[in-house]
Amino acid sequence: MPKLYNNAGQPVEPGQTLGRGGEGVVYEIPGRPNVVAKVYHQPVNSDKALKLENMARQAHPALLDIAAWPVDVLRIGAGGPVQGFIMPRVTGCQEIHSLYGPSHRKRAFPHADWSFLIHAARNLASAFEAIHARGHVIGDVNPGNVVVSAQALVKLIDCDSFQISAGDRQFPCEVGVPQFTAPELQGRSFHALRRTPDHDAFGLALLCFHLLFMGRHPFAGRYRGRGDMPIERAIKEHRFAFGPHAADWLMEPPPHTLPFTVLPRPVADLFERAFVPLTVGQGRPAPREWIATLERLNRELRPCGQNALHKYPRALSTCPWCALEQGSGAAFFIAPRPATPTNPMAGHPDFDLERAWKRIVAVASPGYDAVPHPEPPSSITPTPLLESLQSARYRNAMKAAVCAGSVVLASLIHPVLIWLWLPLAVAVWSLLRDGAVRREYQRRRLALFAARRERVELHTAWQQQASEQPFLTALQTLETLQDRYRRLPDELQRDLQSLEADQRQIQVQTFLENHFIDAAQIPGIGITDRMALESYGIETAADVTPEALQGVPGFGQRLGRQRSAALLNWRQTLEQQFRYDPRQGVSPAVLANLRQQQVQQRLAIERELLAGPDELAKLRVEILKQRAQLNIALIRQAVREAQAQADLRVFYPRIDNLWPRRRV
Repeated sequence: MPKLYNNAGQPVEPGQTLGRGGEGVVYEIPGRPNVVAKVYHQPVNSDKALKLENMARQAHPALLDIAAWPVDVLRIGAGGPVQGFIMPRVTGCQEIHSLYGPSHRKRAFPHADWSFLIHAARNLASAFEAIHARGHVIGDVNPGNVVVSAQALVKLIDCDSFQISAGDRQFPCEVGVPQFTAPELQGRSFHALRRTPDHDAFGLALLCFHLLFMGRHPFAGRYRGRGDMPIERAIKEHRFAFGPHAADWLMEPPPHTLPFTVLPRPVADLFERAFVPLTVGQGRPAPREWIATLERLNRELRPCGQNALHKYPRALSTCPWCALEQGSGAAFFIAPRPATPTNPMAGHPDFDLERAWKRIVAVASPGYDAVPHPEPPSSITPTPLLESLQSARYRNAMKAAVCAGSVVLASLIHPVLIWLWLPLAVAVWSLLRDGAVRREYQRRRLALFAARRERVELHTAWQQQASEQPFLTALQTLETLQDRYRRLPDELQRDLQSLEADQRQIQVQTFLENHFIDAAQIPGIGITDRMALESYGIETAADVTPEALQGVPGFGQRLGRQRSAALLNWRQTLEQQFRYDPRQGVSPAVLANLRQQQVQQRLAIERELLAGPDELAKLRVEILKQRAQLNIALIRQAVREAQAQADLRVFYPRIDNLWPRRRV
C-alpha cells in the first residue's frame, strides 16, 4: 500500500484491518482509537475527491454525534490524489436489521422491548433531522447504512454516499436500494439525480415501520390480483398493505403481523401520509414530526399484566402482543436468561396454599336473589286532560257523529253508493278533526312504552350486575388456579423429561436458528426476496418450511418454485452438516429458562390466590350494592309505568265523559 497523508501533509499509517467491502477497506489508526481510515481500492475521481474535502470541512459536532462523517481526507503522498478519508470510529453497534428482525434481536438485543424499538425509531428521526439541518440529504436510505447501540442510539454510516451541498455546488448520491426508494424515483437512474429531504422522509418512514412492525415491509403484503407483486412495483403504485385502504389496492398484510389499528391515530396518520399518493403541495412527514409523535407514543405505553415484556398503547383494552404470540406461536420479546439456575419452586416465602384457600372459601356468597317485581300503589290518580283538550275531544266526537250520520243517511237514500260515501266520510273526518288530542294520546302512549322499556333494561342490568354469577365465575377461576398450582411440580418434571427426549431435535433447531438467510449465499435469492421473506417472519434456516414459503408472494408460482426449492435445498444441506452430540445434554440456559418460566407462573398464581379473598369480598359488596340500587330503581319504574297506564286510560272514558260538565 502506498504511503498515505492527511490533508495537512502529515503521514497516516493504517493499522489492523477492521472491515472490507467492494469499494474499499477500513483500518484502525494506531494511537488514535476514536477514528478509523477508509481507503478505497483505487484513487477517486476529482468530483468524489472534492466532495470528501467539502465534507471534511463541514464536519460539525451535530453531525459527528450521529454519523461516521469524514473529518479529513487521505492522499497518496503529500498533496497527492485522494484515496480515502478519516472518520469517527463506531463501536458497540449493530446494523438496524439486527434490532427489528425478531430472530436477530433475540441474539443482538435480547433486552429490547417495543418501547426500545420506538425509542430507536425516534433517535433515527433525530439523526435524519441533523443531516437535513446542515443542508444535506442522505439519499441512499437503507438498513445497511444505519447501526444501533445497546442504548438505542443511532449512527449513520457510509456517509460518503450522501448528497452533499457545498455552497453553490451539489454532489449527488448516485446509489440507492429500490426497496427503500420513493415511488416517484422508482425506475429512474440515480446518476446526477437531485434528491430532496422529502425523498429521505419516505425512507425514514419505511425504517420506522420496520422497527414498529417487527421487520415487516409496508409494501410486502399479499397481493389479491393476478401474478406477483414485487416490492418495487408495490412502492411505485402506492400499494400500502397495512393501511385502511389496502383492500382498494388489492393488498392485505402478511399473516401474524401487528394490526395497524394498534397504533394511535397520530402515528398511523404519519405512515399513511408517507405512503399514500401525494397531492400537489403535499409533503411527507418530516423528521421533527416523527420525533414528537414517537416520544408521545412511548409515554403512553403500559406493560401487559401477563408479560412485562409486552408494552402497548394505554388506550387499548387488551395486549395485542399476547394475541399475536398466541396466534403465531412465536415469541417476539424474550427476557435475557438468568446466569444461574433459579429455584423452580421459589415464590412468596410465607405462602401456604391450604391457608390461602381457606381464606377464599370463607368469603360468603351474595346468594341467589330473583329479580324483584314490586307492586305499584293501589290507587293511581290519572293526569287529567287540559280543558282545551277536553273541548277538542268533544268537538271531534261531534264531528265524527255528523260524518257517521251523513254516511247512514246517504246510504239510506242511495244504498248502492255506500262504497262511495264511506271513504268520503273518512276523508272529511280526517280533515276536520283537531290533531291536538291525537298528539297528546301519542305522547302518553310513548311514555308507557318508555316505562316498559326501562323495566326490561333494569331486569337485564339485574342479571348482569346483581346476580351471583360474577362471584361464582371468580370463585371458579380461583379453583382452576388452585388445581394448576398443585400440578406445577408435575408439569416441570414432564417438561424436563420432554427436553431430554427431544434433545436431538433441540440441537437441530438451535443449529438452524444460527444460520440467517441474509448472511447466506443462496442461488436465486436476491435483496427483494430476502425482504419479502423477512416480512413473513422467515429469517433463519429454522423458519424455512414448505408451509411457511407457500404464503410468501413470489415463492409459489413458476420462478417462485425455484426460489422455494433453493431455500429448502439450503436448509437440507445445513441439516446434513449437523452432527448430534449426545454428551452435550440439555443446555443449562434452556433449563434455566424453563425453570424461570415455572417461577413466573408460580408467582403469578400465588398473587392471584392471595388477592382472591379481597377480590371476592369486593364483588360481593358490589353485587349487594347493585341489588339495593336496582331494587329502588324498579320500584320507581313500577310507579312510572302504573302512572303512564292510568294516564293513557283517560282516552277510554265512559260515554257521559264525552260531554264537558258545567261549572258550578
